[in-house]
Amino acid sequence: MFDSLRSRLILTLLSLLTVLAIASGLATLTTMKQDSRQQAEQALQVAANVLLQALDNRATQLNNSVRLLASDYGFRRAIATAEQETILSVLDNHGSRVDAALAVLFSPEGQLLASTNPALSSTDFSSFFTQGQSRSATDFNDIQKLGDESYQLVLVPVRAPQTIAWIGMGFQLDQQLAEQIKGITGLDISFTNAGGPSAVANNSTLASHLQPSVLTSLPEFKAGPQIPFSSADEQYLSLALPLDQHHILWALLHYPTERWQSSYQQIRQQLLTIFGVSLTLALILALVVARSITQPLKQLTQFATAIAQGQSNVRLPQATGEVGVLGQTLCKMQQAVQQREEQLVQQARHDHLTGLKNRTFAEQELQQILSQHHCSLILLNIKNFRHINDSLGFNSGDSLLQQVAERLQLVKPSASLLARLGGDEFLMAYPRPFQDSDALILKMQLQQGYYLDGSSLSLSFVLGIYCIEADSLPVSDALRRLDIALSNAKQLQEQYSFYQQGQDEHHQRRLTILRDLPLALQSNQLFVVYQPKVDLHQYQCDAAEALIRWVHPELGFVPPDEFIQLAEHAGLINQVTDWMLSAVIRQLASWRQQGIELQVAVNLSAHDLSNPGLPEHIASILQQHQLPSKALALEVTEGAVMRDPKQVIRVLHQLRQMGIDLAIDDFGTGQSSLAYLKQLPVHEVKIDRAFVKDIEHNHQDELIVSATVQLAHGLGLKVTAEGLENKAGLAILLQHQCNIVQGYYFSKPLTAEQFGIWLGGFSAKQNQWFTPEDIG
Repeated sequence: MFDSLRSRLILTLLSLLTVLAIASGLATLTTMKQDSRQQAEQALQVAANVLLQALDNRATQLNNSVRLLASDYGFRRAIATAEQETILSVLDNHGSRVDAALAVLFSPEGQLLASTNPALSSTDFSSFFTQGQSRSATDFNDIQKLGDESYQLVLVPVRAPQTIAWIGMGFQLDQQLAEQIKGITGLDISFTNAGGPSAVANNSTLASHLQPSVLTSLPEFKAGPQIPFSSADEQYLSLALPLDQHHILWALLHYPTERWQSSYQQIRQQLLTIFGVSLTLALILALVVARSITQPLKQLTQFATAIAQGQSNVRLPQATGEVGVLGQTLCKMQQAVQQREEQLVQQARHDHLTGLKNRTFAEQELQQILSQHHCSLILLNIKNFRHINDSLGFNSGDSLLQQVAERLQLVKPSASLLARLGGDEFLMAYPRPFQDSDALILKMQLQQGYYLDGSSLSLSFVLGIYCIEADSLPVSDALRRLDIALSNAKQLQEQYSFYQQGQDEHHQRRLTILRDLPLALQSNQLFVVYQPKVDLHQYQCDAAEALIRWVHPELGFVPPDEFIQLAEHAGLINQVTDWMLSAVIRQLASWRQQGIELQVAVNLSAHDLSNPGLPEHIASILQQHQLPSKALALEVTEGAVMRDPKQVIRVLHQLRQMGIDLAIDDFGTGQSSLAYLKQLPVHEVKIDRAFVKDIEHNHQDELIVSATVQLAHGLGLKVTAEGLENKAGLAILLQHQCNIVQGYYFSKPLTAEQFGIWLGGFSAKQNQWFTPEDIG
């Protein structure tokens, strides 16, 4: 019902008017109500001032009268001579003159000497007299409750010249006074006693049935007088005034709310009438306006619908004003949309920089190309293009990419598909097999003839080539294999490579290893084996090298070199090292509990040594298992040292200061070993197995081992020979005073349990490995 524009226009106008009318009415009524209440409060305040002024005038009248009596000589003499009848007569006569309801005489000590009201005693006046006596230098007046009545009292001392008595005189706060105040102010008044838990009306001009609803609200406002409050039945707005110092006697002024509510109700009725009439007129106006707007728009809607359906002969409806402009705009929009659709199709399918087809469109066309017989895909990459961007700027890089795109369109033979996949990678497709000669010709056509700021440049290109026979190979698989070929080409001198069968499986294997390695670390699929390190001077084994192993549930045994290298490239090597250190130190602690004290060496990678927090981490693990630092040895390769010599040497110094033995692994296979050997804080040099395994047959290997041992001993380092496989090699190593040997001659790497068994039999069967001449 409210989906049409006409309905929404009518609803909008009516809603707007309703909101405005309600807001205006509420604001008006609220302001009137607040104003009426303020006027009532002002009337109450004026009445309160009148009441206070009347009481003040009465107090002044009493005070003057009592002062006059206190200065009368005859009255003072009667007091001095204790003429009781004279005193009573004077008090009665003087009080009658001023219409006082009570006159009393007190001794200086507060004893009641005379009173015109015999029912009152000294006890009734004790509080009043005490307050007045405390102001002996001045007169005192207050309103007090005496018996069942309330009085406005004045107390004046009688001096001759010392104070010989006190005279008190008072007016009664009675119904007559209440009626007088009402006559002056026009408001009802009540004199109440609020000394107990509830207020009691002593005298009031209110009808008796109205008094409870007002008086029950008084206790809530006793703490804050001068604040008007409403009665329980909302008929009166009252103002409470305390009459005495103890706030026991109160005067309540009552303003009837009917005085302002009647006018408020009348104005509210008028506003409702005005609102109803306005709403009716607005509805009629909204109908007329909505029709005048929606009828031309309906025609334009029909015109736009016809355009959307592809109708070209539809006639534009005649209209004037904004609707006519809108119609003309729709015609122009139709033309602009057609042009923009063509542009969007172009942009969606082509690269904005080079104008070649983009990756998305190329993948769509590749699906059809892959169904052809003997097609070839070439993935082309500009070598070191990142350095061009870094050194010459991105604008120069963009210019080169545009020139490469133009050159690719000119090469012969022409490609059936040419696209830029992103960055500096371009894809070419040929509907025939691609040969080595084709790759060389393509590279020759692309390398030279580029210009930047007038200077000639030559570029180097890397080509990954994938020759495909017709099959149902998905596009994603084809691109992946093409990327594998490109990665291999970057490692080759000729800078191009054809995808070979099985490379994808190797790639998938690498991805599987990287994917499953974190889970293998968490689920303890990896384990540690230990290869004994035999001391040739002591003919005993008190050390071993820890080696990591992994038996994958699908791939089977994964060589350590394979997954460790992948872990280094993927940034997972730190997790592997943490796992290895924890496992080895935990096993060392277990062996120590069994009485087996060993030193176990763990290999560290270049990534481990670049971590400045490594020493602290190792110290925390050792401390956790309560192991001395000497129980752990660390081995680093020369290649790891060369990655960042300063950082590595800094970390190695910290590890040595902790008491951890350090060794250079695979010594002799790295670069600049002698240059850095004197700077490294190591204890041991390990000769690579390549120089040891055939030492009994290769004299050059023997010379290298001999020179290495002499060099290391000259620097104060121990020497460990790796890869010993037979007894003849052991004899040569003993001859050249090698310190430690490890290899298959003594034992292959063993599990922790197997190593414990081997270690127990090693000392008992030394003749199995050493001749008596060796030991002697």
